[in-house]
Amino acid sequence: MTERLYYFDSYLRRFVARVLRSTETEKGFEFVLDQTGFYPTSGGQPHDLGTIQGVPLEDVFENQEDEIIHRTAQPFQATLLDCQVDWHRRFDHMQQHTGQHILSQAFVRTSGFNTVGFHMGANYVTIDLDAETVNSQQTDEAENLANAVVFENRPVRAEIITPERLPELNLRKVSQREGPIRVVQVEDFDTSACGGTHVRRTGEIGTVVIRKVERVNRQARIEFVCGQRAIAAQKSDRQNLEAIARQFSVGLSEAPARVGRQIEEARQLRKSLQVKNRALANLLAKELFARSGQGGTAFRVVKQLLEDEEMEFLKLLAQSILAQGPCIVLLASRGQQATLVFAQSEDSSLDLRMILSECCSMIRGKGGGTRTLVQARGENPALLQEALDLAQRHIPS
Repeated sequence: MTERLYYFDSYLRRFVARVLRSTETEKGFEFVLDQTGFYPTSGGQPHDLGTIQGVPLEDVFENQEDEIIHRTAQPFQATLLDCQVDWHRRFDHMQQHTGQHILSQAFVRTSGFNTVGFHMGANYVTIDLDAETVNSQQTDEAENLANAVVFENRPVRAEIITPERLPELNLRKVSQREGPIRVVQVEDFDTSACGGTHVRRTGEIGTVVIRKVERVNRQARIEFVCGQRAIAAQKSDRQNLEAIARQFSVGLSEAPARVGRQIEEARQLRKSLQVKNRALANLLAKELFARSGQGGTAFRVVKQLLEDEEMEFLKLLAQSILAQGPCIVLLASRGQQATLVFAQSEDSSLDLRMILSECCSMIRGKGGGTRTLVQARGENPALLQEALDLAQRHIPS
């Protein structure tokens, strides 16, 4: 069994280990060592990286026999290996994971919400709470409490606890493991069963910043960052805000209000444009309907190729044409993309979806809809007229 050095010293950056077993696989060369400071993917925390004999470590994981497997792209001749942990990645994981313990306990104390899920990504961390919704007041209270604990620079200790001692520790979440359990304690605040890597004192976390709250599978998912990630997020936010402020030629503090005004102006312009589009569609619909004639078919066919019109306008126009009387409408618009809209009266027996399928092949596009209204976009505007002609040939006389 491999001795887990990170259990007792998360700050260990370099160690020497003996190879117990090595195997060549399709993914590379896999090793079991007598001891390791590399953390394997487990409990929501990603694995460590680093080097073995100067060769990059590609993966660290536990197999079904609870062995820790180390994978590299090449084998080693030596049995004693010099191993070095990627400290930047390790310390980042320590900050995030310890911050998670504190934030999870903060939600318990401020709102009574328990953490039922934890995931650490490359740029963010999430916890899932046993609550369908979490409001801004609840997130503020939890975040404030978490940062108060961070700023107090409380000790963080990890130790192996026998089953007999567990009842007296008041674990935040009961562990299902049997036998001795590793427990991580944030002094006078949180006690959790955990095999991950953690800082020695809460001040090393730097800060805990909640970034987003969303509902996932009837649970509230809290996205947050700590330490170095919080600094990077703050820099990114500032750069984005500065870019927005420059676009509007205003100061940073004025940017939110200016964006709000711009959104309202755009909303009013869209309303005005919709009114004008409806009026234009009605006028154009009357003209196209009158110009089409019966043409010897059971239904009047209105066919038209337009230039640079949006899909929404074509659909509005099709509805306006149908309002003129029973007909089949075949519309297309030529722009950067090929756009098709076919519509028909309810009493027509055609299935426009079948017709659209052939036309999509012609314009190299995709689309869909119902029996009476279909739409599509494609990559070949040059063949739109041919697509309209093909659709018309499917209409029985």
